[in-house]
Amino acid sequence: MKNRAAIFIGLFFLLGACANKPGAKPPAAMRVDWAGTIRLVNTAENFVLVESESPTAVIAGEKYLSVHDGRETGALRITDLRAHPFLIADIVSGNPSTGDKIYIPRPGWTQQSPAPADSSPQK
Repeated sequence: MKNRAAIFIGLFFLLGACANKPGAKPPAAMRVDWAGTIRLVNTAENFVLVESESPTAVIAGEKYLSVHDGRETGALRITDLRAHPFLIADIVSGNPSTGDKIYIPRPGWTQQSPAPADSSPQK
């Protein structure tokens, strides 16, 4: 009888610890594969020049998001593949800037854009 009570109490605390509680932290964010960095913005003709950092092939027509300081700055669509590692992308929306990082949004990601790790050399 004591064993059953001990098991019951143990399960009670174990299951209680697994329950969703108000203020509980959400699961860790998925890793983002940065595709490149915007090197030039031409607002007059509505395109950007991207230096690719991705080892995978880029496909014309793919949609990318640009991010600066953890905030989404624009949406881009790859239109032309130039001399490696440079890509041309039309600005679909927003105001991307030189130095913004870009990535391909994946299904299931939240609307909040990830913050890129600072990979630039210190000056």
